[in-house]
Amino acid sequence: MNNPFYISGIIPEPYFCDREKETQNIVDTLMNQGDVLLTSARRMGKTQLIRHIFEQASIKEKYYTFYIDIYATSDLGEMVFLMGKEIFKTLVPKGRRALKYFWENVRSISAGFSIDPISGKPRFDLKLGEIYTPELTLEEICQYLESAGKPCIFAIDEFQQITRYRQTNTEALLRSCVQKMSNCRFIFSGSDRHILEQMFSSYSKPFYNSAKAVYLDRIEKEAYLRFVIGNFSENGKSISEDAVSYCYDLFEGYTYYMQKTFHELFPQISAGAAATKESVDGTIRGIIDEGSHAFSELTAQLSIAQKGLLCAIAQAGKARSVTSGSFVKANALTSPSSVQKSLATLLDLQLISYQLTPGGKEYFVADKFMERWLKETY
Repeated sequence: MNNPFYISGIIPEPYFCDREKETQNIVDTLMNQGDVLLTSARRMGKTQLIRHIFEQASIKEKYYTFYIDIYATSDLGEMVFLMGKEIFKTLVPKGRRALKYFWENVRSISAGFSIDPISGKPRFDLKLGEIYTPELTLEEICQYLESAGKPCIFAIDEFQQITRYRQTNTEALLRSCVQKMSNCRFIFSGSDRHILEQMFSSYSKPFYNSAKAVYLDRIEKEAYLRFVIGNFSENGKSISEDAVSYCYDLFEGYTYYMQKTFHELFPQISAGAAATKESVDGTIRGIIDEGSHAFSELTAQLSIAQKGLLCAIAQAGKARSVTSGSFVKANALTSPSSVQKSLATLLDLQLISYQLTPGGKEYFVADKFMERWLKETY
């Protein structure tokens, strides 16, 4: 019996919950020669939605599709390395002819491609430090995408990372390449909505007004309840509506945490048996216990001031005016200036995030499992 609650890889159509409107919106935009800016909070399902879009018949049959996540990159050379590797990996199943055309066009890294003498299969031998001219390689990759045998779609996840590159002209450089292309469409996605919106809505920025903005919000509660209850039922099991509703409310509709919970819970329930709120709670307890060592290591690397602020935000759930005297005093923090410094560090480490509300910025712990662990531990 397959687990219907996928948390990685490509999710088969019957097990992909909702997102019909967002899928159609993005597909229509791409096929109408437009680029897309896809934003959401972390763990809301952006990556899975992109992969789902790539599996749509109208896209899969007509386009080469590529996806990279640049969250861990620190400069243009790393991004270009990932682009080249992803194109290579995608083209390998297409045959030697497609690969040969890529090699011939991206000459600055062509030495990194070879044929295994034993298996006869193509190899990507390029090392990260062998990208000597990233600007030139980027231009060659874009030229390849523009002249590839099929139209292309290239998704770059955590796109806001390019604003942190040591090459301060990366935005302008990439925009210069993208705006010349008609054979390749782009999905720029990320979880730092504030930075991304500045990049695409500020008149002074290179990517100003260059992509259609799509915000990925929570799946509606009723739709998710039907999805979970239906998948249990189809496999000869049951789960109470209260149990699913409890999980949805606990994680505020964040897709990953709900999916992870039901992914772990599903095999624990025997055919003919029913899952309850208590069994959901027990499953979450197990996930948190499993992650406690990693959570401990993360917090051990923080200063006392940083850890104190992180715990205060966790206890609040949603914290506003964190540099105010009242918040500092109520949570036994050192001073508003110390909180300001700690806040910048925690944001940079992506241990916390925030959303803009009419009352100002509202901060919260980025990982919902870690948030619950912090509440219980401190």
